[in-house]
Amino acid sequence: MDLGLIGPIRDRRLLSEYSLVLRSMEIDHGLTTRPDGFYFSVAARDVDRSVDALRSYEEENRDFVRPRAVRERLAYPDATLVGPLAMGLLAAFFAFVTGPASHASRFFVYGTSDDRLVSMFGQWHRAITALTLHADAGHVVGNALAGAVFLTFLVRRVGPGKGLFLALLAGTLGNLFNTAVHLFVLHQPHRSIGASTAVFAIVGLLSASQLVQNRAQGVRRWTDRVGPIVGGLALLGMLGASPHSDVWAHVLGFAAGAGLGIVTRIGAPTGPTSANVQRAYLAATVVALVGAWTAAFLVH
Repeated sequence: MDLGLIGPIRDRRLLSEYSLVLRSMEIDHGLTTRPDGFYFSVAARDVDRSVDALRSYEEENRDFVRPRAVRERLAYPDATLVGPLAMGLLAAFFAFVTGPASHASRFFVYGTSDDRLVSMFGQWHRAITALTLHADAGHVVGNALAGAVFLTFLVRRVGPGKGLFLALLAGTLGNLFNTAVHLFVLHQPHRSIGASTAVFAIVGLLSASQLVQNRAQGVRRWTDRVGPIVGGLALLGMLGASPHSDVWAHVLGFAAGAGLGIVTRIGAPTGPTSANVQRAYLAATVVALVGAWTAAFLVH
């Protein structure tokens, strides 16, 4: 069969578009590379029809401006040690203060999130203190490593103080949601510890921040609009759905982070906030943690 070549086409991005045009015309074609560019190979009898179709496509889209890829400029590109430092402090709290889970430890007796104590006795501080307790070394190491990675991404985008504050707030909300689900939906007693709820809340915050940023930048493709949430859910399924994990805590932590991120429009390109605002967020985070543990010991 005699073949004809259509080209040269020097812009690689056009190849898939042109190929779709030819397919819509039911024209069989191949692709050939030459030093001066790319060529479509079609049957000789289809050359004129192919050229007319591609010219019509170009005429119809002449005024269409293809969106340029926008590379994000991180507001806090140097805040790379905050995540590892925060997770290192979490591991140190386990190693030198609480140790592994024990019924004889006042930290676990006073700080574990217990749906009955939270709801009936108003011990809301347990939703915070539980995030800092871990069953064993493997538990804390896994959370610290994952948390260091995701928290680094978050603080480089929103700042160290704000990132830590939102991570703690979203993790706390995740624990409270978990309590509500077990009380009012599952009707099961539930106790939980561990920073994994906060880790998946951070993943939710990151997903929401990318979603908000894409919208602010005028991203048109629906795949880019929903991609961040889909990616976050994929991470949730990959890292947070093992048979021995608290799946509800992970799911609700992610949901709390994503919801909080969308409500606060986290990730919207507004530029860095002032150092004083970041310090205020950091101070609020420390006060919340210290206050929660103070309340835990005062009520007993």
